[in-house]
Amino acid sequence: MNRPLLGASASEIGIDRDDREPIQSQIARQVRALVLSGRLKPQTRLPSTRALSEELSVARATVVEAYEQLLSEGYLETRSGSGTRVAAELPESLLASTSPKTASTPAPRLTVKREPARPFRSGLVDWENFPHDDWGKLLGRFWRNPPVTLLEHNDAFGWMPLREAIARHLYEWRGISCSEEQVIVTAGGLDAFDLIGRALLNEGDKVWFEEPGYPTARRIFSLGGVSVVPVPVDEEGLVVPRGLEKAGDARAAFVTPARQYPTGVTMPLARRLELLDWAAEADAIVIEDDYDSEYRYVGRPLPALMSLDKRNRVIYTGTFSKVFSPIIRLGYIVVPKALVERFRAERLSHGAPPSLMAQPALAEFMGSGAFAIHIRRMRRIYAGRRRALIEALRPGDGKLYRVDASPAGLMLLLHLPSDASDEALVTKLAEHGIEAQSLSSHYAGRKRQQGLLLSFAGFTDDDLKKAATRLMKAMT
Repeated sequence: MNRPLLGASASEIGIDRDDREPIQSQIARQVRALVLSGRLKPQTRLPSTRALSEELSVARATVVEAYEQLLSEGYLETRSGSGTRVAAELPESLLASTSPKTASTPAPRLTVKREPARPFRSGLVDWENFPHDDWGKLLGRFWRNPPVTLLEHNDAFGWMPLREAIARHLYEWRGISCSEEQVIVTAGGLDAFDLIGRALLNEGDKVWFEEPGYPTARRIFSLGGVSVVPVPVDEEGLVVPRGLEKAGDARAAFVTPARQYPTGVTMPLARRLELLDWAAEADAIVIEDDYDSEYRYVGRPLPALMSLDKRNRVIYTGTFSKVFSPIIRLGYIVVPKALVERFRAERLSHGAPPSLMAQPALAEFMGSGAFAIHIRRMRRIYAGRRRALIEALRPGDGKLYRVDASPAGLMLLLHLPSDASDEALVTKLAEHGIEAQSLSSHYAGRKRQQGLLLSFAGFTDDDLKKAATRLMKAMT
């Protein structure tokens, strides 16, 4: 086990590569424990993600994911120019049980009082309608008396039955024809992006990125010295001619064609074919991120870009965070057959594959048809919430903002006047109990449109209506 020093304190953390717990979870858990115990004081500066990844001999993206988990939980904070630090203020309930105990006194179980999530926080799912009982039974079935094949599992690409289930799902729902050998189970989007970058891109390579686009993906790809080239998005997605103007020698393009994030536009067939033609002519790859395409409320889900690719130019990524649960921290990559061995070699040489704990249960859940039933059920529920939020926002539409209701996904986009400041508005809304994302934070360049992203998945119709009323009041 590696045991490096953490920051300026004398506290230590370590990773165990033989543990089934994902490495990023090990790091987050131990830093969290150091904060709760008081060994890491408020405002203690943590090492950079690069420094800690080198000391632990893990991928930098692994440390980034651990830090981002702790940031989202409120244990850490970032400030421009000062790196990552322990949060200045922690809820008293988190620190209530951290006083020293004698050896003879058992430590009480830590109880964290959690405030309800504030609308319109992103990354949430509807826990009330999650199949807790069925999921718990599946986990118990596999791990109360696990088969030897599971205990001796050593495939770096993941549990084969799950890869088979993913391949079937993608064929039925996204039109992708692939074998289980092409499917790689990942620990979510960050792990997928990190693996793709290490396997296919070199320092100095240029990659087209949608502008505006997914900031986390942009950051992960840039860690290896890749040059991120922002390419404008119009009403049909990434503008290929602008990409050629800015970087005709790019080695890859990162796109979200089913529902562009964050604008919500869908890339039509002609634009998709144009992008595929460029990739073939330039000997480049297209990285298709398709994280919540199953939730389409108008018409049928569109076939994936990869389903149109006849020249082996597309790498497809997805996660189970939106369609099932972010807690299991699982996703997948589908790669062309010619690249399978390159990805296997990279996976074996850098870092550990994701935890096996949830993989057999998820494979069974998918194979039984319960996964498809769950998606259809949640699509109906989320469609109702989407309608409720659109209706609740109607009084301010055209006056305070312009509602842009994408036919897919789990959020709405409010376009603001060009002279508005969405960052200032996000701060003001927080004072009214509302949590929104700014559109401008999704741009890499200086020319930025102003808007708000409102997620509706984790909230009831009544929650959404009340929050919309507070939002409009705060804006007047």
